[in-house]
Amino acid sequence: MQRISFLFLVIMISFSPIFAEEKPSPPGPPKEGYYILTYKNYGVNLEINVNGYDVRDGSSNEDSSGQADINYWIQPDKNKIKIRLTERKSKQKENTGLSKEAEVKLYIGQKGQFPDEGILLEHFQWPTSTKSSLGEWTEIELNPPFIPPSQLWKQAEAITLTKEKETSILEFAKEFTKILNTKEAKKILSWIQFRAKDTSEVRYYPYIEADELKSIAGMTKAIGSSWKLDTKNLKFTLVCNNQIVSVTNQKGEPILTSKKGAAIPLYLSWIGGQWVIVR
Repeated sequence: MQRISFLFLVIMISFSPIFAEEKPSPPGPPKEGYYILTYKNYGVNLEINVNGYDVRDGSSNEDSSGQADINYWIQPDKNKIKIRLTERKSKQKENTGLSKEAEVKLYIGQKGQFPDEGILLEHFQWPTSTKSSLGEWTEIELNPPFIPPSQLWKQAEAITLTKEKETSILEFAKEFTKILNTKEAKKILSWIQFRAKDTSEVRYYPYIEADELKSIAGMTKAIGSSWKLDTKNLKFTLVCNNQIVSVTNQKGEPILTSKKGAAIPLYLSWIGGQWVIVR
């Protein structure tokens, strides 16, 4: 037995350098999470656009910093993030001595994390590392390591805007306004159910119909039957590979508002031969 034990010990010693060289494989890219943009701008106006959706529209003349969850707007295949910096309007040009700078970062974060604790995917910094001139768009093409769960991209057809399509959108919006003013939670939910289910999936939380009805009931109690539709000077904008149409006024503002100051943006898709509220 002693001879066998000795031989076993010699064999283990001879193989120990091989075992020591083995290293664990680095973790692969995440398979789920939240795509989060963080931004800040000083002395210049900042616009951020993701697949046609305006995260920031550049109209504010104020310095700012913030973050935006863009899971709703990440689509299969290639995604485009566009960034533009522009000069401040005349009132703001007095502060010419202050530095002008802007920064945009894209992270993948997990539940419970701060954005900067996530994985950094893209980094735009002006003027330090980005040579873009003021007024020019910088386009970042993103091939995401995963797509947030969503039924929308599987079901929504590509939209071609025509006069007939725009008229049918307007009729849909008028009917939806009537439904909102009924204050009947179940009727209202039937019109926004796709959105409620899909955005729950995108955000990784369960869809619970009772909670949705409770939320709608609270909204109708607070706002009542004061919803009004602005049908003048409508603007139809295709976003996300033409699978969603945004309906606003010419200023980009919601056309469905209430006397209480509330507003509902309209993002529609063509699914199964009809318009559906999706975002």
